[in-house]
Amino acid sequence: MINLKILKVIHGYPPYYMAGSEVYSYTLCNELPKKVDLTIFTRIEDNFSPMYQVRESIESGIRIIRVNKAQRDYSFRSKYIDNKLARIFEQYLREINPDIVHIGHLSHLTVLIVDIIKKYEIPIIFTLHDYWMICIRGQLIGNHHRLCSGPTVEKCFECNQKYFVSELFGKEEIRRWLDKMNQINEKIDLFIAPSKFLKKIYINNGIPAKKLHYMDYGFNKKLFQGIKKNSRNNKIRFGFLGRLIPVKGIDLLIECFNGINPKKAELKIFGRLDQNHQYLQKRIRNTNIHFYGGYNYHNIGEVLSKIDVLVVPSIWYENSPLVIHEALLVNIPVITSNLGGMKELIQDKQNGLLFEPGNKDDLSDKIHQIIETPDLIKNLSNNSTKIRSIQEDAEELLTLYKKLVRYKTEGVHQIAH
Repeated sequence: MINLKILKVIHGYPPYYMAGSEVYSYTLCNELPKKVDLTIFTRIEDNFSPMYQVRESIESGIRIIRVNKAQRDYSFRSKYIDNKLARIFEQYLREINPDIVHIGHLSHLTVLIVDIIKKYEIPIIFTLHDYWMICIRGQLIGNHHRLCSGPTVEKCFECNQKYFVSELFGKEEIRRWLDKMNQINEKIDLFIAPSKFLKKIYINNGIPAKKLHYMDYGFNKKLFQGIKKNSRNNKIRFGFLGRLIPVKGIDLLIECFNGINPKKAELKIFGRLDQNHQYLQKRIRNTNIHFYGGYNYHNIGEVLSKIDVLVVPSIWYENSPLVIHEALLVNIPVITSNLGGMKELIQDKQNGLLFEPGNKDDLSDKIHQIIETPDLIKNLSNNSTKIRSIQEDAEELLTLYKKLVRYKTEGVHQIAH
């Protein structure tokens, strides 16, 4: 067996960050050490400590290197270029001397990491969690929530003009960014796309199909075993789990639920309470809409036991939402937008219901269908949706790692499919 040394790079890692890419990385990184020698390079935002201070720790037997980058990005270029962080990364790369670097995200780090890795001729595998490698915002959604098919100088300037003092300077900076990202993407040996939709978007934006490997997420299924549903007191419990931000469609869901009879259903919202919560609270006119705050991912089973139907009303091209997989793991039906990777996971009227993205009336209709025909919950729960385990995920990754090492001088066309 090849004793591979893997360096995992991710822009945030638990317990400090608990969004989708970080949670998946945590689950994966706790399985991989059974198969490889693993080190994690990541960042924190500690406003009480010096910038670029490095902290090392051993957690669950894994060496974790955290660089403090507390200052948020204040310029367009600093969103993807950070020379000081790049120098710190290079020092650790030379020390670790990994066989492969597996990147999960570069936001708040620096794309120069890729240049450094290739200087040492080390293969790179990159799991795509969103569209950041072709869209500086990461979500392919522009001003006024307009969906975008991909970057151009004109479109990217319109989205980011707040950063620039002049249109001429701004468009030149956009061109520079597009050129740099094209160079970076060319240096990645293999991209992993967790959804077919995301894979297609990257192909349409110039990434060769031979460099893209479709592989959905794997999950620690032990967290979802033995979950018992709490009593619902004759009210159907709809749930939302996620960040309280506009692209997640939470305001649309609240607006719909304002028209629902509070005697028949309730809406439970799980997500970190911040300033957005205050604005959303003012929109509520239904006494059965409740905020429950954030939760530790290890308690996901307890959270899911409190809902009967999950609603994922996102208005952007979600990649492959973890929360949909998690609901399906415990046979909770899902109402979600007929968009992006969401519609790949939900088969309408089989394991959930699809509605037209952003359409309040259509979402309301789907919610009413559940309320008026409660047996739908049981019918939609009896599904055979296949969700991968983290063990299956790690095994497939190990195969890809070995092939990358073996074929690093021959190109990745023999790997992706």
